[in-house]
Amino acid sequence: MRRPRVKVEGEGFYHVVSRIGGRRFLIDEEEKGILLGMIRGAAAFSGVEVYTYAVMSNHFHLLVRVPRKREVSDKELEKRMLALYGPARFAKILEKWEKWTKKGFADLAADERTRLRKRMYDLSQFCKTFKETYTQDYNKRHGNTGTIWEGRFKSVLLEGSFRALTTVAGYVHLNPVRAAMVERPEEAKWTGYGAGCQGDATARAGLCAMVSRAFGEKDPTWEAARRTCAAAMGGSRVSAGAADAVETDARGRPVRAGSLTALLATRSAGFVQGLALGGERFLKRVAGCLPKRTRKRAESLFDRCPFLELRSAAGVREVS
Repeated sequence: MRRPRVKVEGEGFYHVVSRIGGRRFLIDEEEKGILLGMIRGAAAFSGVEVYTYAVMSNHFHLLVRVPRKREVSDKELEKRMLALYGPARFAKILEKWEKWTKKGFADLAADERTRLRKRMYDLSQFCKTFKETYTQDYNKRHGNTGTIWEGRFKSVLLEGSFRALTTVAGYVHLNPVRAAMVERPEEAKWTGYGAGCQGDATARAGLCAMVSRAFGEKDPTWEAARRTCAAAMGGSRVSAGAADAVETDARGRPVRAGSLTALLATRSAGFVQGLALGGERFLKRVAGCLPKRTRKRAESLFDRCPFLELRSAAGVREVS
């Protein structure tokens, strides 16, 4: 039975994860660049704001904000289509619409514009757009058939608080360290933090937007965003390797169990498998939106993390 997908009306924040099927490691350095480009194109089209990311060899993590839906003019629609499709395909679509209009079928072009607008400001449509596009592109280049992804994506609804957002960002940024791919998070080319440290303007803009939202700070500098992200990762060294990695401080001394940095040093199910993450009041509101048969169970499965002042509703499954 599938875990319920929790999406909120209006503005929402989500930690999104999706894996390659069959435990295959298909996403090499070149593929990571292609996939990230498609994620950014889909975000520009759909209006979703990518705060940060980690593109790994067999999966990816995204921390995103989905804004409240709003009207999109024809001019803005075309700008977004250009970002998604690229110049060549965009020109063909406009040419097709123009031909339809000249032949008296302007309503067909209007219907297509309506369908495109319906794909905006929606988490599922955003993920579907770039995952399907990447699958088609990958298969064409490698002579593959069928989907390369392991089912649908997973998402955890986040409270839009500074603690929830920065903690999940820290968890995302430490993925390559936990996998022993790099020693320090700033060395990771395919995370928002690592790319930002290496000068990627788009990655820096995403993290600055997250800090602005989390702290209510208008137009924070990259240095302020970098310091915030470093603090969220504990500001010390995480031992690379196994899932039960031990966090250590700058002198190599183990960090006490139950601390934030110790939690981020492990592959915590609450960040990936959970239903929602945030303060207790926030989670009770989320549980109240669930079907009655899952609501009580969700409330009983809140994972207590008092040192974070966060709760995770984890392991909830649909019973219908």
